[in-house]
Amino acid sequence: MSGPLLLPTWADLEATTPAVVVTMRRYLEQIACVLRPGSVNGADLALRSFTTFLAQQEPRVDSIAQVSRRHVEDYKPWLAARPGQTRDRLRPATIAHRLGTLRMFFIRIQEWGWEQAPTRVPMFPGDLPRTDHPLPKALDDAAAAQLLRAAQADKRALVGVTVEVLLRTGLRVSEYTALPADAVVHIGAGPWLHVPVGKLGEDRYLPLHPHLVTLIADYRTAHVPPGHPLLLPRENGRALDRHTVTRFINKAGTAAPGWPTSTPTNCDTPWPPRPSTAACP
Repeated sequence: MSGPLLLPTWADLEATTPAVVVTMRRYLEQIACVLRPGSVNGADLALRSFTTFLAQQEPRVDSIAQVSRRHVEDYKPWLAARPGQTRDRLRPATIAHRLGTLRMFFIRIQEWGWEQAPTRVPMFPGDLPRTDHPLPKALDDAAAAQLLRAAQADKRALVGVTVEVLLRTGLRVSEYTALPADAVVHIGAGPWLHVPVGKLGEDRYLPLHPHLVTLIADYRTAHVPPGHPLLLPRENGRALDRHTVTRFINKAGTAAPGWPTSTPTNCDTPWPPRPSTAACP
């Protein structure tokens, strides 16, 4: 068995459905040429889940070409009953990702002309469940200004610094919490923020408003011990995590009437993820 959800490995599955495994692994090799490793790992998990279903429930299927609509319809309740990492059942977002990945697999191998492809794609967009929460959306100018004022008025300095940096830079929470102590650099006459390699697989430089530079410097002087490797740790020197950052955002949002409660997303993006133009004068 393999992985947090205890799915069999490809080697285990090969003993039951060898031809299916060959097709799946060939597909993963192809997408690995154009997608990032994290995306390939997600596809691997989704395809192993469907292959596990075939091995357990439909052992007579010995080729992807034999997969029909009936198999997909039987797979959906089987998948919905699977345990999650921390819950008795998978989250709707996880189920939607698994089914969406499987549907794209069928679409691609048909487009590529593989002989293992079913005659018709056995899945439709309507097979994907709706997720519990909408995707994050950008703040409008009024909401951004409202949140910023509430954060600046907070007695805890790190709340204001965190919300203001996220609003003015559009950083992912995971990028923000991992910023090294030397992340603020000067290029030419202006300050820039160096964001190391992260989810996008590349490092980048973001222009910093001088007010942010002063805000960061003041916080470090008051709360960060000399030699600490992170740019903005907590007051006790411990590293920030995405749940703490989410609490900061919600704390500031409590002071802003009508502000929606936020939750951490899979990509560690704050709610909402992008800065307003009015928030970056």
